[in-house]
Amino acid sequence: MKKVFYYAVIVILGSTITTHAEMKLELSQDITGKVQPTFGNSQMESNLKLDLPANVTNPAGNELLKLWLVGLAADATIPVGDLADGWSTGFSAHAMVGYMIARSILLQLSVGYIKFSEKESVEGVDNSYSWVPIAFALSYVFNPGKKFMPYVGLAAALYLISYSYSYSISVLGTTYSDSFDDSTTKFGIAPQLGAFYLASAAVLLNLSIQYHLVFTEGSSSTALGIMFGFMYALH
Repeated sequence: MKKVFYYAVIVILGSTITTHAEMKLELSQDITGKVQPTFGNSQMESNLKLDLPANVTNPAGNELLKLWLVGLAADATIPVGDLADGWSTGFSAHAMVGYMIARSILLQLSVGYIKFSEKESVEGVDNSYSWVPIAFALSYVFNPGKKFMPYVGLAAALYLISYSYSYSISVLGTTYSDSFDDSTTKFGIAPQLGAFYLASAAVLLNLSIQYHLVFTEGSSSTALGIMFGFMYALH
C-alpha cells in the first residue's frame, strides 16, 4: 500500500512539473513580450540594417534639402580703392531669407544697411554716406548636412546710396550754414566666400566675406564686408 502511495505521489509531481514547463513554453508573445530568436528574424533584422539609406540612418545628412531659412547678420564693411579716400569702416545689419532648391544650392534674398564713417571730421561739418543693398544671391554649399559647410556664391544687388552734407560755421559773430542731400540707386555685384556651422538641427551660424563692386559714375565703388550671423531652418 505504501509503495502504491509513493508511486502515486511521484506520478503527480512529475505531471505537475511537465505541465508547468509546457505552460512556460506555450506562453504567447503578447504575454511575455519576448520574441524567440529564429534564423528568419535574425536575417530580417540584418537585411533591414543593411538596406536603410544614408539619409534615414543619418537624419542630419538631409538637413539642407528643400527648406526655408531666415536669418540676421551684422558686418564690418571696409572701403577699398577711391572710396577709402574719404570714408572708413562702416557697420551694418542685414535680414535674410533663403531657400534650398537642392542639397547644395541656396537661393537667398537679403536687405541691409551700411553706414560708413568719415575718415576725417571737421568741426561744424557733418557728412553722412550709406548704402542699402537689396541683394539676390546664389550659393553652392559643400558638404551639405555636415557640421562644417563651406560655400561660394555670387550676389546681384541694387544699392540705394545716400549722401548728405551740412555745415554750420560762425565767423566774427555771423553764422554760415548750408546742407545738401543726394540719393541714387546703382547696380552692383558681390562675390562671396563663407561657411555655415550646424549648431543644431535648426540653427546655422554663418561667417562670410563679401566683395562689393558698385558701378557708380566715374569709377566703381568697392568695399570688403566681413559678416557674421545666423540662419534658422523652418522645417
